Amino acid sequence: MKISSKRRVAIVVLCSGGLLAASCGGSADELIDQASDALNELAEDGSSVTESEGSASGDSTPEGSSTGSTSSSSGDDDVEVAVEPNARMPLTGAPLDGVDGIPDRPALAVKMPNNQKALPQTGLNEADIVFEEIINDGLTRFISVFHSQGSDPVGPIRSGRAQDVDILTNLDSPLFAWSGGNPGVTRVINNSSLVSLNYVRGFADAYYRRDGRGGSPHNLFSSTDTLWDLTPEEFSVPPQIFSYMLPGETAVGDPASIIEIELDSILARWDYDSASGRYLRSQYGEPHMTELTGQAWADNVVVLLVEYRRSPIDSKSPEAITVGSGQALIFTDGVVQVGSWQRSSNSDMWNLYTDETLSEPIGLSDGRTWVELPRNDSENVRYVS
Repeated sequence: MKISSKRRVAIVVLCSGGLLAASCGGSADELIDQASDALNELAEDGSSVTESEGSASGDSTPEGSSTGSTSSSSGDDDVEVAVEPNARMPLTGAPLDGVDGIPDRPALAVKMPNNQKALPQTGLNEADIVFEEIINDGLTRFISVFHSQGSDPVGPIRSGRAQDVDILTNLDSPLFAWSGGNPGVTRVINNSSLVSLNYVRGFADAYYRRDGRGGSPHNLFSSTDTLWDLTPEEFSVPPQIFSYMLPGETAVGDPASIIEIELDSILARWDYDSASGRYLRSQYGEPHMTELTGQAWADNVVVLLVEYRRSPIDSKSPEAITVGSGQALIFTDGVVQVGSWQRSSNSDMWNLYTDETLSEPIGLSDGRTWVELPRNDSENVRYVS
């Protein structure tokens, strides 16, 4: 049976008795008794709910509210209730019955190249989150972050950048697999909270070279299990670094089925596939294929427009400024939400909001997320319905 708006008011009063009592001066027990009486009276009068009233209130959600699809029933009444799951997979937001479902291991960040000789990569579709950053020579490089699952093999694996520290610090001491860097970059990473698994500084046995991959430096690989085996005795499971919508919620925004993002010489394109609910990636004018699991894809594409400065360590290397605030475009469920990103420190999660007032947060769909970091020019991002 559909529920009238009056009965919904009674339910809200019943569920919020303690709060109302505190603000109105009465006791919570008195208000709960009154709400219960109101429910009983409305139940006896249920036959008076008109067909139009039931239709209007049963299948829609009030505009601007945040609800999920979880329902609970009492007698003949089905009530839509927005509930946060008992637990979530930290880096995908996937609902879990409890924290026992969360793997007891740290996040693992693997630095991957994106130049033509390095293709195809392995592990991009197994990573929970992938960051794409601009590096020297106008190219991009990926940081693939693993936690809920792994990849064997994973790579190619390349050198780090100083900007990686600010991008990854909020993962709470993640393992960082990289092939090395200049002395300045090595010093910055060694002095950070990242757990360095540097190929050229003591961890060479965890890596290997593969034939037929264009030769060094494009052929360095490992596996996530091998790298996780190097976890120190003291470690932390990563925290959640994005907010997610409640189960059953879908994003509200303008349709956006094709996305193009300019990252210096790389033009990344994402096409929304409505059948799978995924975004499929292309670059260099063709589908971006991985070695083992087909075309690169994501459930969410988060575009953060950032300033790049000249790195104080290497003047030829741009460095993304990812602490502060800026414009954000969040693509999920085939729509775009234009808003703002904000972080006060590199240990903060990635806060996404509908506008610069930072008053209304934006949640992602649960699933895998790609974070694109183009230069701070709105013309670098285009989308069409």
